[in-house]
Amino acid sequence: MDLYSPRILVVEDNSELSAVLGELLRRNGYQVITARNGIEAVISLTAPAPESADAILLDIGLPLSNGVSVLDFVRNIMSSDLPVIVLTASANAEQEQELRKLGISRFLRKPVPLDQVVSAISEAVTAHGEQ
Repeated sequence: MDLYSPRILVVEDNSELSAVLGELLRRNGYQVITARNGIEAVISLTAPAPESADAILLDIGLPLSNGVSVLDFVRNIMSSDLPVIVLTASANAEQEQELRKLGISRFLRKPVPLDQVVSAISEAVTAHGEQ
């Protein structure tokens, strides 16, 4: 029996929403790592393998370094195909297209039903594990 729980990096500057998402994910069997801004996200993403994330739930409107910069770091600096689910209220259609070109797994616009968040993460982690 595999007891491994995927680790999800939640990158969200709204502390209340981050707490809700963290609790939701833990209740659904995930380990949760949190980052409040783009700099913390990049630091988390460069952690050693045992602490590294299996997927990212990423807000775009972040302080210090926005979500597009974080996604660019993942794809172009890390050369990673790590699943990234964007959860944002701030992205316009042009930004959404830019994000899709950088290879996001899903784009969710706030507010979104929490079951859709869990479903998007589950699908992304499962698909990534099958590669």
